[in-house]
Order: sequence, then structure tokens, then C-alpha cells
Amino acid sequence: MWSETQRPLVLEGVVGHTEVKSRLTRYLTTKPYSNVLVLHGPPGIGKTTMALAGIRSAGMEPLEINATQTMRSHEDVARLVASYRNSRSISSLLRGDTKSSCLLLDEIDGSDSHAQRKLVEWMVSSDRTLPVLLTCNEVPRIFKTSEKIEVIRCHPPKPSDLSTLFPDQDTSALAREYQHDIRRILQSLQYGRSEALPPPAPLTKFSLEVNEILRQKAWVQDDPLLAGLARHRDTLGNASSSQATA
Repeated sequence: MWSETQRPLVLEGVVGHTEVKSRLTRYLTTKPYSNVLVLHGPPGIGKTTMALAGIRSAGMEPLEINATQTMRSHEDVARLVASYRNSRSISSLLRGDTKSSCLLLDEIDGSDSHAQRKLVEWMVSSDRTLPVLLTCNEVPRIFKTSEKIEVIRCHPPKPSDLSTLFPDQDTSALAREYQHDIRRILQSLQYGRSEALPPPAPLTKFSLEVNEILRQKAWVQDDPLLAGLARHRDTLGNASSSQATA
């Protein structure tokens, strides 16, 4: 998919987000890392791409973890904290370079609320000395309660910014159609627009009314015709009984 193969590796290749990129650079190149950064905004506008590019541009190695899938309990957080104590990753040690690591917790708003509370306790404590970036669509409430958690709003790139990516396209029309979701724009240009499915063909040569009855008989346990006839017979029976009594 183009959204993966064409993803920029460094911040210079990320369009738009000028202020956010500057803040990322300052954070990742200034020690100590006394706080953590949370990038939030609509899906598909480049939050994760920007975070990964910022980490690489700062000469660091990203440790990307999908929080929705992995942060489901206190135990998951404890394992993460235990593994993120050394500034150098195993890959860095094997390569023999001095690249330090930066943790990126993606989609943090999809993680478990108990895990989020434990993460906040660790991130605001003195035990954490390494940088941490987080991304989300909606910021969980607990991440808004500490001054050491800096929440940064990411706005969609402007159509003028997108023109560098899609020079032969009407970027204003694309931005309106896909709500500025760059990922959806790339998927549309790569695979084409998905059209609405045509209505199903009739099951038989009969009228629409008969086809509807046949469809109901195929998918509904009780035959609607038989149920209607039964109610009609009951109504007639009750009327006959009332007349006989009278």
C-alpha cells in the first residue's frame, strides 16, 4: 500500500504540521526528557508518520508499540516499563552504534483504562528518564491531568500542502471528499474509488412482492404468510364464538 511504502522517513518529507514538527524536534533533542508528548487529531492525517520521522531525524531508533493491542492490563505496563530502562535497544547493540531509543505508543486511546492509569503513573514519575511519544484520535481524560503530559493538537494538512504530494490532482476536491484523510486519499488513488454495490438480483422471475416473501422465508424462521393466516383464522374464530354466544 502506498500509505506504507510512500511514508516519509524523516521530518523534511512530512508535509504541513510546521509547529508540531518544530516541537517534536525540540523535545527529542533536548535532555532531560522531563515530560512526554501526546499527538492527537483525526485519523489518517500523519500523526504516527510524523512521530516516527521525528525520532529518526533526531538520530534515534523508534520503538513502536500499538497500545490498543498490547496495553490491556497492569501486567502489560509492568513488562513495558521493565523493558524500556536502557537507552540503547538490542538492535543498536548488535549493530554496534550508539543510537538511543524512543518509545512510541500508538493509538493510546484504544488501550485499557486501568493500563492508562498505570502508564500515567510511570510517565510522570522520576523512574522514567527516556523520551515517550503517544498518538491518539481522542485524548483519554487521565492524560489531561498532569503538567508532565503535553497534549499537542495535530490539524489536517492544507490542500496547498497536499499539492506537493499530488501535483496532478485537485487537492481541494480530494481533501473535501476524504475529510483531509491522507491515508484514504492514497488508497483511493492506488485502488480507485469504491462504488456502492448494485441492488441484488431478484431471486426468481416473480414480482417484487413474491421475491420479498421468498426472501423472508429463506432468512426468517417463521413464515410471515402462515403467521398472517393463523392470525386471520383466530380473528374469524373469535368472531364466530361471539355471534354464537349472542
